Amino acid sequence: MIRLTSLRFTSWRLRSYESTGGGEVDVLAASDRFVYSRWQIQCKNTKKVDVDVLAKEIGMTFVTGADVVMIVTTGEFTRDAFQYASRMMDVSRYYMILLQKNDLEAIKEDKTNIIKILDKQARKIFAKKELQMTDNEIDEIETEGDNITHQYFDEAE
Repeated sequence: MIRLTSLRFTSWRLRSYESTGGGEVDVLAASDRFVYSRWQIQCKNTKKVDVDVLAKEIGMTFVTGADVVMIVTTGEFTRDAFQYASRMMDVSRYYMILLQKNDLEAIKEDKTNIIKILDKQARKIFAKKELQMTDNEIDEIETEGDNITHQYFDEAE
């Protein structure tokens, strides 16, 4: 995923007290495209990922210096986890990316889907932060866009 998103790998799992204060981070990466950003990536192989995991990762950013936290799970995030991520991004400078089972399946099917997934998440945050749109307004626009896209391709066939 790091290569697919044009990130630069910086280090593998950090666990030492000197590096993380006793916490754990699976991967650190950085971007030098458009602006510098440091990414903290945590992978979970569990059925459900709850808000505690997200809160811990945000806490780790004070040690790692990350701007972006990506949590990837082979399972799913709880509703509370999604709500926490949304609220945290509303009130802080951090950007949190949550990738779960269905996202991984889409990426496995076509590796370029990672760009579509990340772009969609970024557009949602932009709409909330810069256009002051609500989640409902964003969802409504996405649904309309999906309908238009499907209609266009159905007619083309």
